[in-house]
Amino acid sequence: MKRILVPTDFSPNASKALNYAVQLARAAKADITLIHAVEAYQQQEAMAAAKEKLELLRKSIAETEAVRIHTEVFADSSVNSILDAIEKFRPHLVVMGTMGSSGMKEKIYGSRTGLVIGKSPVPVLAIPLLSNWKVPGKILLAVNKFNVPDRILKPVITIAALFASSIQVTVFTDTDDDYVEDFGEHEKKIAAFRDSLKEKYPGTEIHAVHLAGRRFRESLQNWIDSNQIEMLVMLTHKRTLIGSIFNSSMTKKMSYHTNIPLLAIPDNGW
Repeated sequence: MKRILVPTDFSPNASKALNYAVQLARAAKADITLIHAVEAYQQQEAMAAAKEKLELLRKSIAETEAVRIHTEVFADSSVNSILDAIEKFRPHLVVMGTMGSSGMKEKIYGSRTGLVIGKSPVPVLAIPLLSNWKVPGKILLAVNKFNVPDRILKPVITIAALFASSIQVTVFTDTDDDYVEDFGEHEKKIAAFRDSLKEKYPGTEIHAVHLAGRRFRESLQNWIDSNQIEMLVMLTHKRTLIGSIFNSSMTKKMSYHTNIPLLAIPDNGW
């Protein structure tokens, strides 16, 4: 993880995300590319003002945190600018703010984050407004399949290694859908998945968690709250029958509601 992309609209929401990215960059010795989007129809003065604000942020972070920052202003919508920046700078991670459950669910900046999660070919770390930086001691990795390639798991394994975090891998069984059969099968598979990960990554503490209930999001949130989870990791999947539509609605919904950082990893990314 040597290149981190951080979009900002200079809001408190975006500032939280930038601070989180800086802490990751310090630990990983990574560079940050900080970008801002100015709608193409806006005047040149807006471009100049944005460049000045970015430069002030760059200098402040470089002086106080010793992290290298590159800046650029894009003349397009925020989502298009972020996707263009991903293509241009080829980051290993995008870190951006989301409103979380701050009382403005699924509004403006948070919805942009959801759109980026659905389209980004690289992992996106969504930082809620109510979330302050803290070392992610416990990471919850939610999966719905058990043959996840190593390249998909690399971001979460990297973060766990940086901060000596433990990882809990979990699968959810819907109690309204063939509960007994699914539960037993999931119980075996999540344990086998945990064992395979422990064998591949012996330096990382890894546990298995089997969640069951009628509603995935509520079951997941209850476990997060009761076990002091500090980062949630979910995979986004591309549907096979409708090629261009991402089956990432649950991950996006969690980005709107979670109060802890959410790392969304595309299973068809670079």
